Amino acid sequence: MKNILKLFILSLVISLSSCEDFLDRAPLDTVSEAEFYKTTADMRAAVNGFYSVISGWQPLGVGFNILPDSSTDLGTSQSPSNRLLGVYDVETSASNNVWSFDEVREINWFLDHIDQAEGDEMAINHYIGEGYFFRAFYYFNLLTRYGDVPIFETYFDNTDTDMVFKARDPRNEVANFIISDLDTAISLLQSFPNTPGAGPRINLEVAQLFKARVALYEGTWERYHNGTVYGVEGSDGSSFLQIAADAAEEVINGGVFSLHSDYETLFNKVGLSGNSEVMLWRDYSVTESQTNVLQISWPNRCGYTRAAVRSYLCTDGNPISVSPLYQGDQDFNTLETNRDPRLAMTLMTPGDLILDDSNDANDILWTNPDFTGANAGNTGYESQKYRNPVIDGSNDNDFSIVTSRIFMRYAEVLLIFAEAKAELGTITQADLDKSINLLRARVSMPGITLGAIATDPDWPNYGYTLNDILYEIRRERSVELMAEGFRANDFYRWRAHSLFDGDQPRGAYYNDPIVSSVLDSGSVILDNDGYILPFGSLGNYNFDESKAYLLSIPLDELQLNPNLTQNPGWPSQ
Repeated sequence: MKNILKLFILSLVISLSSCEDFLDRAPLDTVSEAEFYKTTADMRAAVNGFYSVISGWQPLGVGFNILPDSSTDLGTSQSPSNRLLGVYDVETSASNNVWSFDEVREINWFLDHIDQAEGDEMAINHYIGEGYFFRAFYYFNLLTRYGDVPIFETYFDNTDTDMVFKARDPRNEVANFIISDLDTAISLLQSFPNTPGAGPRINLEVAQLFKARVALYEGTWERYHNGTVYGVEGSDGSSFLQIAADAAEEVINGGVFSLHSDYETLFNKVGLSGNSEVMLWRDYSVTESQTNVLQISWPNRCGYTRAAVRSYLCTDGNPISVSPLYQGDQDFNTLETNRDPRLAMTLMTPGDLILDDSNDANDILWTNPDFTGANAGNTGYESQKYRNPVIDGSNDNDFSIVTSRIFMRYAEVLLIFAEAKAELGTITQADLDKSINLLRARVSMPGITLGAIATDPDWPNYGYTLNDILYEIRRERSVELMAEGFRANDFYRWRAHSLFDGDQPRGAYYNDPIVSSVLDSGSVILDNDGYILPFGSLGNYNFDESKAYLLSIPLDELQLNPNLTQNPGWPSQ
């Protein structure tokens, strides 16, 4: 078989193409096909290259790290998301981050050559399974961005015009293709726990969790976008929701992973091997010249919003709107009093450690927000999540560390199971007790009892009403996974633009002396109640639901391939 040089080649008929760099690449390796993938070591080396796509920190030299979820209703960065603000520019050309099938090309080349390998069958099957996992991973990224995308199951060359000019496949077919790849991966991958000394590796349970994640996304997307231009005709998402519930329950019943005893210390570790909850992660090492290490300069130009802080329950299990234990949010000193302990594990308040010195007399404590430094925040609500005061403070709080980054953990399994069952209307008390209530028990919070959920007069406005259990499960997901990178996809799949549209995020209460003593009144815009408006001068968010739930297909791709169609609301030329 000859070397295949191209995947999505429109330069077949048009030489001037935005994807020409991608299309006209050299072969994917420099070893001849006759000799490549001969051993399990060859296969491991090949699939190792795919791991770089797992979410990590920003490259060394950037000087700071915007935390996950910092451009949502729960977090801010220096400027608001254009997508939420209502500033839209159609993509004109494809790139590595826009309408890119580079990774699909590489995976398909790998999968087309695996029959050459010889050696231990179990090991060979495992690496093949990793290949199918990563193809599913790449396609899920495409699905969340664009919806309908062309499915390429095999490698092809520029003579295959049916594939070169392939139309987009419907999103539900893409989701089914992803799940099929994950089923293949599950049939091939080995099961193993996160043992001490082990490095991060795709395994059976990781594929099961990812299958549940994909199915929950597509199931809720089809349910809440039903009847809109983004929906799937004739589907309410139930079939995918059942897949999500079943896949999550398989992980639960397998018993390989379990919750770690301490929520707080999950997120400030250097190395996560041996952690019973962490299923997939990235470790970093400066000595190995890795460039994506966590370069800290708190508060990293970002902050939590008032909505995020208010989402945490009181210790009696009731929302702040009805609990007599609530102390308000106008005084940092009592902000965390009588609240879900995860708030104190997520947010910086006076007395929290910045530097934990071996000599307690040299400890440095947090006293107030930073609004003026080079990497200052803009809400006053700074993150304690991902801080390591033993390391961070000892290096003047501005340097490179190798804090690991979690990509998948067992808590997500429990949340998916509960949400999918609740969406299907089949959730029971036993289901809650083996999912959500385990998360609450870890932090000594009361569990949820079906039929006894306190009505919250301030339930989030999703643009539609839910039953009490779904409101509470969504709250639990927001709190448990705060700043872990799930929020944007959550409100897209829930069709929840009403959470923020026509409004803007709030920060801390300005007249709290802890805030006003370090923030000049002339440099801040406040709402009518005295809370900081970090983007006040830009006005309210103006999310255009007719287009903004999906990204645009690059215009040059539409010109090069007449069988492609544009996403709703975006121009085609």
